[in-house]
Amino acid sequence: MTQSRTDFALWVNKTKITDITQHELIHTELTKGQIRINIQRFGLSANNVTYAVTGESFGYWGFFPAVDAQGHHTEYGIVPLWGFAEVIESAHPDIPIGKRFFGYLPMASHWVFQADKVSAHGFTDIHAQRASNSPVYDNYVFCDADPQYNASREIWQANFRPLFLTSFALKQFVASETADTATTIVITSASSKTAIGAALLLNTLTHIHVVGLTSLENVNFVEALECYDEVLTYNEVADMRYTTPVWVLDFAGNKGLLQQLQELLDHLHHTSLFIGVTDIEAQQNKPFGKLKGEVFFAPQHIKMLIKTWGHERFMAEYAQAWQLVAKGIEPHFNVTKFSGAAGLIEQYQRLLQRNVSPNELLFGEF
Repeated sequence: MTQSRTDFALWVNKTKITDITQHELIHTELTKGQIRINIQRFGLSANNVTYAVTGESFGYWGFFPAVDAQGHHTEYGIVPLWGFAEVIESAHPDIPIGKRFFGYLPMASHWVFQADKVSAHGFTDIHAQRASNSPVYDNYVFCDADPQYNASREIWQANFRPLFLTSFALKQFVASETADTATTIVITSASSKTAIGAALLLNTLTHIHVVGLTSLENVNFVEALECYDEVLTYNEVADMRYTTPVWVLDFAGNKGLLQQLQELLDHLHHTSLFIGVTDIEAQQNKPFGKLKGEVFFAPQHIKMLIKTWGHERFMAEYAQAWQLVAKGIEPHFNVTKFSGAAGLIEQYQRLLQRNVSPNELLFGEF
């Protein structure tokens, strides 16, 4: 095959995530079972920044390694995206050229997957260089076999579907652990998409009081969503007073704030779930003291739900929950489109600088 195009990937320095550069991909001939894909359309949000910030500790750098010409790993990594891709070359008998699918993709124009477990619904990538920690990230769904796919709503699927998996898992976990006991849920970074999805679902539980913490400039947006029983700015944390056990769902990753909440809530602080890292600047702040809580790794909880419920029930429950959330959020968001490597780098830097409005949906194309 003659390569008449320039295939590229965007490399991010693992220890200095503001350092992002474009690199030409080394073209290789496909071996048996491999497919070459063209990444076409994708969403971009603070979730991708979380992948970069926690890439080492959670293994996100292992999915799409940045390797040199000799095949050696470098000090760089490729940040994952969620979006749509098309097969442009295939050495797998059951995956034809032109097949389109949705899933976990690299910040790159093209990539090579080692397809396995191919069915009418999709396939799994088992590439030898790929170091995965959950089947949630390795499974890809063919668009023409996906009951939730709608060609006119790809923007929404790319931006919300992967985030909503975490929202859904959080609601199920909190519901099972609180067991109808009156509980206050405090959500940091309340304007983030995953937090909004979780709040909308938690609000369906009558024993839960949902409190959103956000910055002063985002208060109006968060209040307009009407998914929080109470909205407070970070400056108002000291005035919080509750009488029920309190869970903190942390999407910000600000350890100073978490420590303040823990001390303020005192014996009412049941636990904190550490979920995301939207506050990049706060990562330089390492306050003394031990935080009470645990990391919430959504793929692990999704896997447990599927094992408990079965795949069919899980998909039905998930689809029903998504319809509820979609109706609540759609009127509040505007779409910002961009294209090419330069456009992606620009939007990525905007996210790092926290210059993206909470009501923006970033949607890219290659």
